[in-house]
Amino acid sequence: MAESLYSDSLYLLVLSVLALLLSLSFPMLMSSKMTAKALPSALRQMIIINIAWNLGGVIGILFFDGTVEVGTPRYIGRMILFGLQAIFWIRLTLVTYSIGELVVFNKRNSFGYLMSVLSGVVVLLLTLLLIFAPEAVAGITVLGMHPFEKAPIFSSFAVAYILFVAPFGFLTVYQLLRGTLHSLDATITQTGAYMVSCYAVLMILAVLFDFVIPIAKHFETGVGSFHFMVWHQFLSLFLAVLGGQYYTSARFRDKSAYWFLQKLISKIEDGVIYFDDRGKIEFANYGASKLLGQSAASLCGRSIKSLFPPNLDFFRETVYSDVRVSIDGETHVLKIHFFKCRQTLMTVLNVAFFTDQSKTLLLQQNIKTLNEQYVEYTHDLVRYQDRLNKEARVKAEKENVLNTLINALPFRVWYKSELGVYQTQNQMDLDKRGSRGGARDNPDDISEYETDAREKGEVKVYTSFETVDGKEISQDEANRLAKNGELVQTFDNMYIPIIQGTAPYKTLCLKVDMTEQRRLEQERNMLREQKFIHSRLEELGTMCGAFAHDYNNILGSQIGFCELAIEMLSPDNDAYELVCEAKKAAERGKVSIAELLNVIRGNANAATPAMVFSPYMIIEDVVKKISLTLPPNIVVHSENLDKKLKIKGIVASLDRIISNMANNAIFAMKQTGGTLTFGLSPVTLETQLVTPYAPPVPAGDYAKFEIADTGSGMDSGTLERIFAPFFTTKAPGEGLGLGLSSALRLLKEGNAYFTVQTTLGEGTTFYLYWPLETETKED
Repeated sequence: MAESLYSDSLYLLVLSVLALLLSLSFPMLMSSKMTAKALPSALRQMIIINIAWNLGGVIGILFFDGTVEVGTPRYIGRMILFGLQAIFWIRLTLVTYSIGELVVFNKRNSFGYLMSVLSGVVVLLLTLLLIFAPEAVAGITVLGMHPFEKAPIFSSFAVAYILFVAPFGFLTVYQLLRGTLHSLDATITQTGAYMVSCYAVLMILAVLFDFVIPIAKHFETGVGSFHFMVWHQFLSLFLAVLGGQYYTSARFRDKSAYWFLQKLISKIEDGVIYFDDRGKIEFANYGASKLLGQSAASLCGRSIKSLFPPNLDFFRETVYSDVRVSIDGETHVLKIHFFKCRQTLMTVLNVAFFTDQSKTLLLQQNIKTLNEQYVEYTHDLVRYQDRLNKEARVKAEKENVLNTLINALPFRVWYKSELGVYQTQNQMDLDKRGSRGGARDNPDDISEYETDAREKGEVKVYTSFETVDGKEISQDEANRLAKNGELVQTFDNMYIPIIQGTAPYKTLCLKVDMTEQRRLEQERNMLREQKFIHSRLEELGTMCGAFAHDYNNILGSQIGFCELAIEMLSPDNDAYELVCEAKKAAERGKVSIAELLNVIRGNANAATPAMVFSPYMIIEDVVKKISLTLPPNIVVHSENLDKKLKIKGIVASLDRIISNMANNAIFAMKQTGGTLTFGLSPVTLETQLVTPYAPPVPAGDYAKFEIADTGSGMDSGTLERIFAPFFTTKAPGEGLGLGLSSALRLLKEGNAYFTVQTTLGEGTTFYLYWPLETETKED
C-alpha cells in the first residue's frame, strides 16, 4: 500500500523553488502597477494559497519523496503535508470562482463559504483515515470492485478533486461565459472572453498532465518519480498572474470610469444627448427626456435637428444662449452646449448638453421671494424664541418648585410610566434605593395593588411590614418579630393612577413610614386598655367584697343541705353520687371565696398551702363536671392520662385552670361540634423551649397537660390578647373575658408554663408544663 506522492526529480525541485520565489515577489510586482490601496480579497487569498502550496511542494520533494512505509512517522508527516496541500488546491478553486464573480460584477453569495467548510472537513477526515486506517480505504467495495485497492491515496484524493475542484471549475467557466454573453458592455465582453479562454486552457492542461496522461500510461504509484498534482501547482501561479493582470489592466480602470460616468449622466437633471456625425441620436438621459417631454426610447434614432432650431451649428463646439423651443405648447428658453467627446483614436461622439433657462429664471425669482419670506420668518422666529424662552423659564421655575415640594415631603414618592418605567423619585426614595430612572421592577416584586392601579385605574392602599434590611414580610411574621423585641417597620402604601386615555395608566406611588405612629398608637391603646382593666378590676373588687360574704353563707347552707341529704340517702341510690359531687363543688367554691376574701383583705398569709397530688384526678373530675352539660355534638376523650405523675400545687387552682380552658374549647366547638381531648404525660426538656405568643419554657422535667379541640381556631390578633383581662370573643352576656387571664395567674403561682398551637378552621391545642414532684422531694 506504499505510494509515492512527491517526486525526487531535481528539475521539479528547481521549478517548485522558482514558483515559490515568484509567488513571494508577486505582491511587490503588483504594488508597482496598482492605484488602489489594497488588492481584492479573492486575489489576495489566491497569492497566499500559491505561496503555501509551492512551499509545501518544496518540503515534500526534500523530505518525503519516493515511497514511504505505512505507519511510520515519515508516512504520517507526509500525509499531514499532503492533506494541507489538498485543502490549498480545493480552496484555490473556490477563490478562482470568486474572481470570476468580480470580473462579471456578479453579487457574492454564501455558497462558496459553505463548500469551503464542507471540503475542509472531508479532506481532514480522509487524511486521518489514511493515517490511522489505510486498509479500510483500500478495502472499500463498489459494485463488487475494489477501486481503491491499488492506489488508495491517489484514488481517494482524486475523488475529492472530482467532488470539490471539478464542479467549481465548470461553474467558473459557466459564470464567465454567462456574464460575457449577457453583458451589453463591450469591455466586459472582451475581458470575460479573455479570462474564460485562459482559465479553460489552464484547467485542461492541468487535468491532462496530472490525471489523464498518468492514468493512460498505467503508472505505478510505487515509482519514486511520480508527483501528485504538480501541474495544478505550477499552473495555479499563472491563474494568479492572470487575475492580477485583469485587476491592474487599463480595461478594468476604463470600465469602472465608464460605468461611473454613465451613472452620473443618468442621475443629473440637465439634458445630455449623444448623436453621430449624421445627427442621429444614440443616447438621451433622463434629464433630456424630462425637459423635452418625450421618453428616451422615442428620442433615440431621431435627428438632433428635429429637436432644436435648424440654424444651429450642431457639429462645432460652441455655446448658444436664449434658444427658444416650443415644448408641449409652451415656449422654453434653453442654453445649449455642443462639444465633441473622443472615445478612441478614430471614434468621435457629438454631445448636446442643455438646460432650461426659463425654469432657472423662475426658480431665481422664487428664491428671491423665498429669501424675503425667510427674513420675515427670521424676525418672527426671534420673537417666538423669546416667548419660548420666557415660557421655558416659567416652566423651569414651576418644575423647581414642584421638585422642591416633592423632596420636602416626609415620605417616599416615585412616579412610573404606563409601562412601569421609573420617571421621577423624590430625595427620600433616592436615599433609600438609589436612582431607578429608566429602570423597571422585576415582575415578581410588583404587588397586586400596583397592578390593579395601573390596569384598572383604581386607587389602592394597603399596609406593608418590612424588616430592617427592607424585606417585606407578612403581618403574622411582623407580630412574631415584634414580640421578640426585633424592629419591624410599618408602611402605608398608596398607588394612585393618573387617568388619561385608556389603560394601562401612569402611576403615582406614595410610601409613608408609619412605624413610630403605629408604636404610639399601640402604646396609647395599651394604656387605654390597662386603664379600662384597672377600672373594671376596681369595680369587680368592690362588688366581690360586697357579695363574697353572702356567697360564703349561701355555699355554707348548700354544704349543710348536701351533708343532710348524704345522711338520708343510701350509697346505692342514684342521687347519692350527684349530691356528693355537688358538695365537692360547693366546698371548692367556698375555698375560692376564702381566697378571694383574703386577696381583698390583703391577707397573703392565709393563702391555701401547696400540696403534692396526682393531677389525673383533677382532669377526671373536670371531665365528669362538663359531661353533665356537654352538647350532643361534642365528644370528650381522656384515655391518655399517666396516673403515676405527681405535682405540687393548689388543687383548686389546677381545677380552675383546666375548667376554664375546657369551657373555652367547648365554646369554640359549639356550632360545628368536634372532639375535646385531654392528655397527661411526662416530658423532659433538654433545652429551653421557645414558641410564639408564650414565654420560654426552661429546661427540666414536667408533667405535660394537653387540652385540644377541633373548633374554629384563632388568628394572630386574637392570640396576642387571649390572656388579657376582659378580652373575649363571646357575645355580650356570654362571658367576661376573665377565664384565661385568671388561668395564667394561677399558672404563674404554681411555677408552671404554657404553649399554644392554633390553626384557623382546624382547632387549638394548649400545652401546660407543670414541674414534676419526685419521690425525694415528697419526703
